[in-house]
Amino acid sequence: MQASAVPDPSPRANILVVDDNPANIELLVAILGSHGYRCRVANNGPRALAAARADAPDLVMLDIAMPGMDGYEVCRQLKAGAATRHTPVIFLSALNGVIDKVQAFGAGGADYIGKPFQLEEVIARVENQVRIARMQREVEARNEELARVNTELLAATRRLEDGNAQLRKLSESDGLTGVANRRLFDGSLLSAWAAARSRGGEVGLMLIDIDHFKEFNDASGHLAGDDCLKRVARALEAEASAAGALVARYGGEEFSVLVADPARTDMRSFAEALRARIEFEALPHPRSPVARVVTVSIGVATRAPGATLEPALLIDAADQALYRAKAAGRNRTSA
Repeated sequence: MQASAVPDPSPRANILVVDDNPANIELLVAILGSHGYRCRVANNGPRALAAARADAPDLVMLDIAMPGMDGYEVCRQLKAGAATRHTPVIFLSALNGVIDKVQAFGAGGADYIGKPFQLEEVIARVENQVRIARMQREVEARNEELARVNTELLAATRRLEDGNAQLRKLSESDGLTGVANRRLFDGSLLSAWAAARSRGGEVGLMLIDIDHFKEFNDASGHLAGDDCLKRVARALEAEASAAGALVARYGGEEFSVLVADPARTDMRSFAEALRARIEFEALPHPRSPVARVVTVSIGVATRAPGATLEPALLIDAADQALYRAKAAGRNRTSA
């Protein structure tokens, strides 16, 4: 017998009936068809598998005792297929022993109907499996939708976090040089001060001034002056990054370098390395009385917060040291 179909304009479910007995097929098709189910039929295992793989049914009613490939093997292969692994299988058999039923469920069966068929039992068991399968599909569809929505939410969250990070960076960066701005410096100084007070340590600070920057601007123009500020900032940050120090544009041609734990850093050597790095950049300065290239003066200070000292005292100490470096001839460090 070839696989065939009994059409239904609006079937309740698509059922594949598999039995090597034409009378059983005819009876089941009549019972199911009268209740609105669309039936396809196959009279052996290979044809049943071919029909199921070509168009996955909503339910398979499968005879166990068939020549060649029995129902157990058909069911195992259905459960191994990607398109049919979730299709419920109701076994049909005149073998109603416990062992037969256990083997049927072990092969992947969802239910078991004994022969001879009872109309009410067939319809009740079929409707139950169709309803369960429909509910499972709805749950899977909802889960897929939830997974899709969750993926979109995660992507949106990542975009929002990236956007916030960019906004935070913009709000904390100097617009010209790209290093930290005064706002970030002030907040970082307060944090470092509180941490040092808690551990009984010190905070280090350098204030850096580009020597004769006004003369540089007057001779080279403001665009060249902006480029000079950028190059100095990049050089300072490159040198300071290894020490974990924060470079910020303090104002105008002044920069600051905040060292949260100067006990781990030789501040004088560090300051000299920064000064030498700027001189090594060899950026020509047409009107500097100090050197033919752009140079910087650096004031260095460290303070332990103690119980009453405020961060402003550290800034004042670094500023006084910077004044001494300038008074001594510039292009030097002072503490």
